[in-house]
Amino acid sequence: MKKYILLLLLIFSFSSWSQTLNNYKYVIVPAKFEFMNSENEYRLNTITKHNLEKIGFICFYDNQEIPSHISFEECEALKVDVERVGRFIWTKLKIVFKDCNGTIIYSSEIGSSKEKDNKTAYEEALKNAFTSLNNFNYNYSANKKTNSKVTVISDKKATEVVEIQPTEAQAILLSKSDEILFAQPISNGFQLVDSTPKVVFKLSKTDNPSVFLAQKGSLNGVVTLKDGSWFFEYQENDNVVSEKLTIKF
Repeated sequence: MKKYILLLLLIFSFSSWSQTLNNYKYVIVPAKFEFMNSENEYRLNTITKHNLEKIGFICFYDNQEIPSHISFEECEALKVDVERVGRFIWTKLKIVFKDCNGTIIYSSEIGSSKEKDNKTAYEEALKNAFTSLNNFNYNYSANKKTNSKVTVISDKKATEVVEIQPTEAQAILLSKSDEILFAQPISNGFQLVDSTPKVVFKLSKTDNPSVFLAQKGSLNGVVTLKDGSWFFEYQENDNVVSEKLTIKF
């Protein structure tokens, strides 16, 4: 049962990340990754760009002049980076996508290699890191310029519907009471309890310390930190529901 729940959480998280990636057509690839000594060392930058283009992204190097017939704003493109995760016996790499504000949009699974030759090890680790990216069908879907609404719902009943900036799907913000949840460490994460104490949430760690895979009863989603506040976000039908939380770690 525990493995089944964890699988559902991973599927939800993967689905949410892939949907976010689908909102972007362009990716900027650095000519040199920070952990490397020179541009395109071991051809890692070329391999990264090639693999992303195979998935369906339109890619440019950060030192490349964009063709005149292609025009896009800075925030319409993602920036990709390949990061080295420690190094002892194994060579480990992960692929990270960030938006124009530096927010992590997607972080791949860690690819590893035990090869001793640096070139072979880095190429194999990068190939393995791309496995999680290759497992979903990228399909660019531009945000539609339609009027969307946020429904603010209290614990008792729905209140006024207010207009916000256009988005692709309807978002629902649940306005909760000032109940404080207390974080208790568990294996690979936390459980959040109320003052009873009753377990309300189970949180599993991700590579991003501001994002947890979350389970609340039968609901599966993510708990994420935004502008200093924690939110529990999950999908309900075609809507994204966001519930503000007060958590004491």
